[in-house]
Amino acid sequence: QLIQSRGDTRAGLSIIRSGAGQMGVFGEDGTFVMMSVLGPGQTFGEVTLFTDIPRTQDFVAIGPTEIYQLPAARFWALCEDEPGLLETLLSITLARSHFLLDVLDSIRRLPLRERVAKTLYSMDLTAGQHGHIQCRQQDLADMIGISRVSLSKALKDLTALGLIKLGYGSISFPDVEKFRDWVARHCNVAIVS
Repeated sequence: QLIQSRGDTRAGLSIIRSGAGQMGVFGEDGTFVMMSVLGPGQTFGEVTLFTDIPRTQDFVAIGPTEIYQLPAARFWALCEDEPGLLETLLSITLARSHFLLDVLDSIRRLPLRERVAKTLYSMDLTAGQHGHIQCRQQDLADMIGISRVSLSKALKDLTALGLIKLGYGSISFPDVEKFRDWVARHCNVAIVS
């Protein structure tokens, strides 16, 4: 189900209570290019609270998903009652900025196999750290900005190393700790526990 549309100017904060969703953009031809997967506790829409910039991405729920919607007026009233909320939101926003800079660094510096592994690690974190990601390979290729053929080769390499297992529309990690250790060593990532 479509939760948020690109270009929407409705100010407010959305908080994922349960389930997950894909953040991305629908093209004119109806194809969806996924940018990230968000899970429980993740938020979106912050930019509409602090700027006049419309929403830049679409958000589509993946299966059963429950989302709290805080319209701008309710958000600002809540901030008066809970001043720590602004500090928390600032931390989230700065962490996302850091993540984007890290993605740019990966594009410029890392070989393809390592970029794919690092992307899978990030997706697992944002989707709830369950060692299982629901994602079609074409969506993953589009998200990373590579061809489906290049992605297949990188996934085949990661599978041969025993780091991932491919399923229908999914990727899982048979040994999550082994996968995280490999990513830390090969991708210059500080692992989050």
